[in-house]
Parts: sequence; structure tokens; C-alpha cells
Amino acid sequence: MKLKKITAVIGDLQLESVQHALEAHGVSSFTVSTVRGRGKYSNLYSQDQLVSHIQMEVYTSAEHVDKIARLIMTSAEIGSISVGFVAVTDVEQLLWVHEQRAVSEEDFDFSEATAES
Repeated sequence: MKLKKITAVIGDLQLESVQHALEAHGVSSFTVSTVRGRGKYSNLYSQDQLVSHIQMEVYTSAEHVDKIARLIMTSAEIGSISVGFVAVTDVEQLLWVHEQRAVSEEDFDFSEATAES
């Protein structure tokens, strides 16, 4: 099985919309972190000029990666430039710590994720 990792950096205000969209399409496993950085815009009111964002990571099979990435982009879109990005990378190996085994395709059976929105 080919595994993929989707990393999305979005605005703080888009998190709820993205989370609900993912859950509605059967994607219930993801990681969310607060990150700071600077892209096209900077925080001129802060000495380091860094802006807070949300970074979301989703691991999935190659079969579902395009649908999930589009779902994140669509639900995070607010009609403004420089509000984030979505990156897709290959994962060589992913292991479950508690179960002491490699993930399997059944672990990523997002039945709703393949349905057209």
C-alpha cells in the first residue's frame, strides 16, 4: 500500500470548517498543531513579525489523497490570498505503537472520502 501524508497550513479561523468537512466525509484521524511562520504577509505588530497558523496532518492511502486534499482546500478557502497551502508527501512506513504493527489499507477505509461532494 502506498501511504501519503497531507500537511495543510491554514488560518486559525478555518480549522472548524476543515474539521467538520473531514469528519463529514469519514476522515476522523488527523493531527492539529499551532505553528508560527511568515509567508506572503507578516505580523507587523510583532517584533519577530511571525503569524500564527494551524498545521493539520492527515495520513491516508494514495487512493484517497486527492479527494482529501481537495476537501481541505475547498473548506479552508475564504477568498483571500495567502491563507495557506496543502502539501502531499510519500510515507515510507507508518506503524501503530500500541498494536505493534504496520498500518494496513483497512486502517484508511474512508468510505465517504471517495464519494463526490
